[in-house]
Amino acid sequence: MRKVALTVNGMRFKTKELDEGFVDFVEGHFRDAQINLHEDNSAERLFIAYLKLAGRYYRDEREIKDLLKEIEAI
Repeated sequence: MRKVALTVNGMRFKTKELDEGFVDFVEGHFRDAQINLHEDNSAERLFIAYLKLAGRYYRDEREIKDLLKEIEAI
């Protein structure tokens, strides 16, 4: 269990204790989105990171629904 902390526009945000695998996922996503966990980040950069993750979730959900339709057709 670990915490994640992030600074946005001078404000520091910290999570409660989270599962190691989830923390690794979140930190990896932040790295990919060029969000630095040890420096201040702009709100715009955080918003862009959110949109990228939301897009990924949306595509995954569509793919799951399509696969379920294929399975039901069998």
